[in-house]
Amino acid sequence: MCYTVPMLTISLTRHPHARKELFWGRTLRVVSRSGLNPTEAALLALLPTLPPADQPLFLGGRTGALALAARLRGWGGGGLTVHTFDAHTEGILRRNLIANDATNGFAVSTTLDVAALDCDAAFWQMTKGDGTAERDLFVLEQLVFDLAPQGRRIVIAADALNPTFLARFRKACDRVSLRREGALTLLSGVVARPLPHDALPDHRATFEVSLKGHAPIALTTWPGCFCHRRADMGGLALAEVVAEQVAFDPGDRVMDLGCGCGMVGILLATAFPEKGLRVDYQDSDASARDSVEDNLRRHPHAARVLFSAEGQGEAGAYDLLLANPPYFGDWRIAEFFIQTAARLLKAGGLIAFVTKRPAKPQELLEANGFALLNTFPRRGYAVLLAARR
Repeated sequence: MCYTVPMLTISLTRHPHARKELFWGRTLRVVSRSGLNPTEAALLALLPTLPPADQPLFLGGRTGALALAARLRGWGGGGLTVHTFDAHTEGILRRNLIANDATNGFAVSTTLDVAALDCDAAFWQMTKGDGTAERDLFVLEQLVFDLAPQGRRIVIAADALNPTFLARFRKACDRVSLRREGALTLLSGVVARPLPHDALPDHRATFEVSLKGHAPIALTTWPGCFCHRRADMGGLALAEVVAEQVAFDPGDRVMDLGCGCGMVGILLATAFPEKGLRVDYQDSDASARDSVEDNLRRHPHAARVLFSAEGQGEAGAYDLLLANPPYFGDWRIAEFFIQTAARLLKAGGLIAFVTKRPAKPQELLEANGFALLNTFPRRGYAVLLAARR
């Protein structure tokens, strides 16, 4: 008699030309837009060789496929946690859990306090471009501190491993296995020499920054926040030009989009306290979110923090939008910032946009209903000031 093993499916897309990958002796099918990241595929293939975990934690994933596969193998009786520092990825994870009828027993977390997450095993995808070496160390230290469950397993698939990270991993763990698999490094171990809780390093950094004619203010950043440990010169150029060129009215609403640690909005709010500026700080990175929340406790004013990659905010409600977008070889994020400004600003509202290459942003501003008022050179940057028609 012949028995057919049923095919298990994890669906991450409904695209008609989706890619279908097979795992576990062709008994698991993962349907995705363009295939899993190699780090996720490597850990997923490894799952059948590992003893099940009651409370697994999945770090660095962009799809949730690894966590969904663990549930299909009967893992997570005590709950499964999927973690990301990115608001855009958080949305993807939640949508994929819903699409696979897997919301019960799953939690999606964006906390910087990884130590507060209960887990007996941690599976970590370390992909180039995700965070920073210091934030990786910050997370590792939280996973190996002295309140960790005895024998917590840590399994990592990485594009590259920082030597300092590897040294600290070996210092804390026994049964360490390190091997290359194609272009990836697979690292695993069991926590055996936990870091005392009172010895957890504080990776926050504080620096001072000021506008001309105003006292310096101290700001804090967390690892992973844009321009950790220092003032961003583009952001400072933006704040200086706005302080000099924009005549604020009392109670003006300001959106600091892609706010990082909140430097630009906080500089303006503290420079013009008599104006009572109401500033919304928005960023998609959890390190930025927690950095700006720290800084608002130190420099309180009428403020709101939005953790989002969607360009949140009330349409037609803002007088000024501050834009200091990152650049990754194309202008998609810059265009998103400008389109968000067109939606959120009042008629006549201003966008202040900082860049090193003003030609393309000027074109995007004009295409999205803005009239360019002027361009100001500052600190090696150009600050474009434009009004919504």
